[in-house]
Amino acid sequence: MVNLKKLAATVTLGALLISGTTPGYAASLTDKQKKVQQQQQQNNSEQSKVNASIKKREQAISKEQQEINKLDAELQDVINDVAQKKAEIRATQQKIAALQKQIKQYEAKMKAQEELMKERMATMQKNGGGSIDWAEFIFGSKDFGDLLTRMITAGTIQENDKQIFEEYQATKEKLAKAQAELKAERDALVKQKEELEQRQKTLNKKMKERAAKIKKLNAEKVKFESKLMSLQEMESTLKSQEKAIKAEIEAQRRAAEEAKRAAAAAAAAAKKQQSSNSNAVSTPTASAVASVPASGGMFQRPSGGRLSQGWGAASGANGYTFHNGIDLAAPVGTPIRASQTGTVTTAGWGGAYGNHVIITHVLNGQVWTTVYAHMSSVSVSAGQRVTQGQHIGGMGSTGNSTGSHLHFEIHRGGYSYSSSSAGNTVNPASFF
Repeated sequence: MVNLKKLAATVTLGALLISGTTPGYAASLTDKQKKVQQQQQQNNSEQSKVNASIKKREQAISKEQQEINKLDAELQDVINDVAQKKAEIRATQQKIAALQKQIKQYEAKMKAQEELMKERMATMQKNGGGSIDWAEFIFGSKDFGDLLTRMITAGTIQENDKQIFEEYQATKEKLAKAQAELKAERDALVKQKEELEQRQKTLNKKMKERAAKIKKLNAEKVKFESKLMSLQEMESTLKSQEKAIKAEIEAQRRAAEEAKRAAAAAAAAAKKQQSSNSNAVSTPTASAVASVPASGGMFQRPSGGRLSQGWGAASGANGYTFHNGIDLAAPVGTPIRASQTGTVTTAGWGGAYGNHVIITHVLNGQVWTTVYAHMSSVSVSAGQRVTQGQHIGGMGSTGNSTGSHLHFEIHRGGYSYSSSSAGNTVNPASFF
């Protein structure tokens, strides 16, 4: 009974494949190949223009980056100067503090000397100083130091006291001069520090302006690179797609022939057990339905995860105003499976897609293309035939991606891309 059910299912599958492989079907596929070739020629012209624009912007960015590097070096010199001047200021301040301490000591010494000299003058006045006009000296002097100076100049101080007075005056002058010089030096360094800090602020402002310009240029570059593939990569993809279409046609032809042989063998076996025909007929339908996704769509959902962005109009913030696929977000490594049976066109690294896989499908005479982008790993290779649900890699965040997700596209026909319209993409959610 079980063997008969399997044979009946094979008969049904063979009938489906044989009915799909007709001369008109092959002609339709040939037309699809011609369209891919036409698309390749159009793409060459378009991609050349895009690459020229990208190159021009890259040159502009390179020039701006050189200016930024120059500013960075200048800024670093200024920072070093500021640090050096601050160190000098600290050293000067320490020197000033030490001298101020010495000044206090000298002032204390000078005070003691003044007291001693006051006693000496009192003695001079008592012991015959009547000839000195003390009122003129005292009231004509600005301070005690000036009084001493006037008395020394007038020769009213005795020789043995004169040395004490001169040392007092010399010490006072030296300390005053040193204090003035240190204050002037400190003021100059403080001013220099302020100038350097202002210069640093100016350079920082200019750096921010340059960084903003670089960001703008990068945004322009992203906009043009949102074509996702370079000219060479696109040419390679379209050539690979031609091969994939031929390979898929051949694979389906061989499958149809194998199904035809299996169907003939099943029919022969069925004749031997006519009594089991009723059971064998009811089973194939269940077997055929089992191979279709739970949703009943043409394609199956390629991965688990939440829908983080749908197919349709976009803000343009990421360089495109139309999102040509859907984004499914899940942890890195989440399994990704082929959405439908087909032949792998490309598999590996490529531009903004990062690690990606492109699969060509031929369904009822129509060529379809699915794209799986930003993968962390790829487990298939170009030219390999995969079946629906087969593991092809893991989810990741490679290429132009800000977090782990799968960017998935379905194209009615060969691969093409537009950053401002749907192009030949369809909403995958409508086909699951």
